[in-house]
Amino acid sequence: MGTIDPLGYYRLAPGEQQITPDQEIDWQRLITPEARQTFAEDGVVLIKQALHPEWLQLIDMAYQRVMLTPETMARFFQGTPEEFLESVHNYPNVPEIRQLLAESPIADIIGSLIESENIWYFLDEFFIKEGGNCGPTPWHQDLPYWPIQGRQFASMWINLDPLPKQECLEFVRGSHLNTVYDGFLPSIVNDDMRHPYFGGEMPQLPDIESERAKWDIVSWTIEPGDVVLLHPGALHGGGPTGDNSRRRTLTVRCYGDDVVYAHRPRSMPTAPQRPGLGLSLNAGDPLRHSTCPQLRPKGAG
Repeated sequence: MGTIDPLGYYRLAPGEQQITPDQEIDWQRLITPEARQTFAEDGVVLIKQALHPEWLQLIDMAYQRVMLTPETMARFFQGTPEEFLESVHNYPNVPEIRQLLAESPIADIIGSLIESENIWYFLDEFFIKEGGNCGPTPWHQDLPYWPIQGRQFASMWINLDPLPKQECLEFVRGSHLNTVYDGFLPSIVNDDMRHPYFGGEMPQLPDIESERAKWDIVSWTIEPGDVVLLHPGALHGGGPTGDNSRRRTLTVRCYGDDVVYAHRPRSMPTAPQRPGLGLSLNAGDPLRHSTCPQLRPKGAG
């Protein structure tokens, strides 16, 4: 794919053809009753070829834009084989992300899967593993880091690069239905990455990697256009990159009507930090906040 020049214009790569509009992918036929049941029971589902190449090109343009300001990114596990970059909450500042969520079927797909006509934005993140030989991400859930609770929530995991199965994230089927574990503390890196984020105020993460046979683990071979949708309570990890591999992933996180504000231990901040959220909402209140714009129905926000 091409690049964004310093003036913000997209430049085609040598030999790249401008993608011309054609009929949008009929995503509605992809979100079948079976897909909804799989998501409800497993907490994760793969939808093959759900996004048109034009939307992937727009995501690549957003990626090129955030890479112009690497100083704004977080570096996790810095100086270790597990190091990767993360760019969080790009929606307010990256026009390509705003266009993507306004015009692409991403919010519609999530709404259909979680069966909610109303869809709100929660977060978007780029996860960037460049240069090859990047280690796996530790097993974790997203839910303990976020002050939310509810069934109607899905994160869409979109990759710009093809991924063999061994480089895909792995997921524990059904893990979203049970315990919400403590997170891991990324500032401590050693053989056991289960150092509790909240200092032990929640149950400790299980040692999944050492006891893989005990868990129902699933992953897939991924092609550009495929999307993985997961509930934030689903245990997931892995996703290393091999020699000369790269993984550029956009994750879009949206929710529906039943998601409410939930308290988390106060020993550490929740992510992303949203000062004032806990002042305007009580535990159990519907998650309605100025930092969570409504995406669907179109024009509702």
